[in-house]
Amino acid sequence: MLLQMMLKQGGAMWWLSCVMIISSAIGSFVTQDHAQKADGPAAVNCMRPKFLQAISVENARATLEGARRAGCLRGTRPCLQRCSNTVDRTSADTTHAKATASSRGVAVQASLHLRGGGGMRDALAEQFPLQSLALVFVLGLALVTLTPTPFLVDQLGAARGMRLLTILSTSSAAAEILLSPVAGTLTDSVGRKPVLLASLLTAFAATAGAAAMPTVAIISASKFVSSLSLGMFFLSAGTMLADNYRMTPTKLAAASGLLFAIVNGGFGLGVALSVLLPPSVRQRYIAGAVVLLTSVGLAALAVPETLPRQSRAVFKVPRFNPFSGARLLQYDRRMQLLVLLASLLLAPLFMGDTMQVYAITQWKLNPAQVSQLFTAMAISGVVANSASGILIKTMGLRNFSLLATASSLLGWSGFLSSARVALVCTAVGLLGTARTLGAVTMMTAHAGKLGIPQGQVAGDRSNLIAWLKVLGPIIYGQLYVQGFKAGAPQLPFVLNVILMLVALCLTPFALPSIAQVAGS
Repeated sequence: MLLQMMLKQGGAMWWLSCVMIISSAIGSFVTQDHAQKADGPAAVNCMRPKFLQAISVENARATLEGARRAGCLRGTRPCLQRCSNTVDRTSADTTHAKATASSRGVAVQASLHLRGGGGMRDALAEQFPLQSLALVFVLGLALVTLTPTPFLVDQLGAARGMRLLTILSTSSAAAEILLSPVAGTLTDSVGRKPVLLASLLTAFAATAGAAAMPTVAIISASKFVSSLSLGMFFLSAGTMLADNYRMTPTKLAAASGLLFAIVNGGFGLGVALSVLLPPSVRQRYIAGAVVLLTSVGLAALAVPETLPRQSRAVFKVPRFNPFSGARLLQYDRRMQLLVLLASLLLAPLFMGDTMQVYAITQWKLNPAQVSQLFTAMAISGVVANSASGILIKTMGLRNFSLLATASSLLGWSGFLSSARVALVCTAVGLLGTARTLGAVTMMTAHAGKLGIPQGQVAGDRSNLIAWLKVLGPIIYGQLYVQGFKAGAPQLPFVLNVILMLVALCLTPFALPSIAQVAGS
């Protein structure tokens, strides 16, 4: 049987995860370089900033004007004016800008801002610290991600343990609802890096506390805080990516795909390695804390601040609004459709502990087999997100999203049968794990087109996701409990099938075609 064969290979899953991470990184680098070459000069959009910021053409002109008055810039204004007026007419303008700015340091930076930076190779070099950080951070969390559930169930019993786990998931998401607008505003005012560091330090402190005192209360608190920190980490990391590529959706999708692939790889590697750790809860949390401390040092030393001071807004405490994600619906019809589509595609990610409990109770998998199952799913995420860049470049965001959603539909359909069928369908529908890429990417790109600050967008999107985190475990948990009583414990997966069907119908209306992207 396929499941048995996979589970017998559990000892090799950890190095397979390592190989997939490395290969995904190399493949995505090649993919993005191919995308850059295929785009040619017309892709050098003067609205694309080099740094992770929401800088406009007017900001760049202001910078250049200041440099000119200071005597650092003479003769470059006509060239830069032509660049700001005509995107496609880049050959002569770019040559002239390079020649006149090469001897004047201030002009170099300003013209790079206006012309879009120093090329894809420079952009990849800037992304590498963030990608490395994401790998180490997720690895540290994944080392203990499967530890709280069996520990709490063993200490409190199945009923009380599951009730506590549900409370922790929903309360953590509720806290994220309250904090995400504030965190989003902070990224626009104090910068991206301070928020990033705060999330890393918080996760380390929570994990170290559980290592020092592994009691029910402390481990519960650690699970709560770590989940919250993970949301804040992706909020700040998302703004860093979005500000580089928000004007070029295909490149944003490729960069996001690479980051998602690394995150999936880090999660799979961490879960696989957790099986090899000593069974002691304390020792597992110690290992997680050491890796998380490493991520703090990596962020402090290697990840640069990417929002220039002149682009930062004055911090204003946002008005309390637990539904700030609904602000995304106040814009045009395209944004409304994108929000709805993203919600449908993201919902299955927040099943809480339902899938783990289902695998243990219905498929009778032991903890090691559950770990190997989640590792295999993470590896599929690495492969799918690694391949997404070249597929999006070839097919377009809309067609890729249709294919990925159909693949996800096939995968969830397999869960309605048995573990073996689920694995086969998941393997065939490999791209299903990348189904959210198109909708989330276009939300960011379209917000940039509308002139919405990236920190605000990230905060509102995190608020929306946090609501899914609150409602998801409750809905899926109740479906499982009620379905179990009625002899149909597969009801959570029935819901996923319905969601994917609706998303398939909505995708052609929400996502632009290749011609529409080229035209815009």
